[in-house]
Amino acid sequence: MVLGGSSHQELTAKIARKVGVKPGKIDLGTFKNGETNVVLHDNVRDKDIYIIQTGGVKSNDAIIELLLMINACKLASAASITLITPYYPYSKGDQKSSLRSPITSKLLANMIQKSGAQHIMMLDPHSPQLVGFFDIPVDSLKVEPLFCTWIKHNIPNWRECTVVSPDEGSAKRSTMIANYLELEFAMIHNRHKKIMSSRKVSRDQTPAESVHLPEVDVRLKITYRMVEKLLKISGEVEGCDCILIDDMIDTGSTMQLALDVLQANGAGKVYIFAAHGVFSGDAYDNLKKAQNLEKVIVTNSIPQEISKQKFGTLLQVVDISGIISEYIRRCHYNESVSVLSDVGGEFDTKDQLLRTLIRQEMDDERRPDGEEADYGDVEGPVARVRRGYRLDSVCWDE
Repeated sequence: MVLGGSSHQELTAKIARKVGVKPGKIDLGTFKNGETNVVLHDNVRDKDIYIIQTGGVKSNDAIIELLLMINACKLASAASITLITPYYPYSKGDQKSSLRSPITSKLLANMIQKSGAQHIMMLDPHSPQLVGFFDIPVDSLKVEPLFCTWIKHNIPNWRECTVVSPDEGSAKRSTMIANYLELEFAMIHNRHKKIMSSRKVSRDQTPAESVHLPEVDVRLKITYRMVEKLLKISGEVEGCDCILIDDMIDTGSTMQLALDVLQANGAGKVYIFAAHGVFSGDAYDNLKKAQNLEKVIVTNSIPQEISKQKFGTLLQVVDISGIISEYIRRCHYNESVSVLSDVGGEFDTKDQLLRTLIRQEMDDERRPDGEEADYGDVEGPVARVRRGYRLDSVCWDE
């Protein structure tokens, strides 16, 4: 049974349809005093329950609603409870930001486990240590396979593009895509955030001290010399279209800075890819002002109806209902889920052996009796065989 919270009902409906079940009937509301109320209407006894709830939209209400849904299923004798949270709430709270601040992600993990969840899936978490906060099995799926497919089908000159990481934290996911697509890689060394927390440059300067600063420097309130010192790029981007990769776009300040740095270094069109499009604060205005921005590509891990209206054709949304529905099917039948995050790898000799055996069997059927066949080596590259997994399987069909 698939149950969905109020945070993303459209995604829940798509997943349930591709899995082949109807969403469970559940009342999600509030009492007159503002407290959350959850009531199950379907029998969940001895059933495998998959609860879909995402963050990014009224996260505090979504968390309480999620905990009540999990506990309601537990008290109703569900066989298993699997939480599917495409965007894990408070994912940025994975460490102490100051001496007297909480680790919010760990606290939320304890609450989820205490409520009765037995398994959890999150999509492209903000940091790898989120998985270690749980004492229950955690599956962390990646969206890189979906992004690689989008790049190949929608960027005409993708073979001449350069994959760029906007900061050091996104280097790993950026190199993964660059290696699979066999593209050049570059990284922006972004050290301005820590400096900005302690150093501000006043706009009120004497005529002798005043200098002409580019627009980027005025917005960031740092001098031109600080830009050269704190913002450097490793790799060649001049004259190349660039693919920026990050896990999320929140206020858009990191992407805005990366766009300015790429423009200053002579880069061409820029495509921004992010798993989660939060778009809070001035994100819309910051990104739409960029002259070199071609497209912003995010997934529907968070509802994007409002974002589509504000961005218009600049925003493209990649559907993740297929990969999540395939994950549910594999979990239910105890199949491997690691292949869902496979974006390619080294050539597997076992696959070539399998292809050779298939070819021999076909030749045996066509060969006249008594005639020997020369099988030889398999010509040309052989695609990696993914057992039990097809992009056009039933869970991926519209």
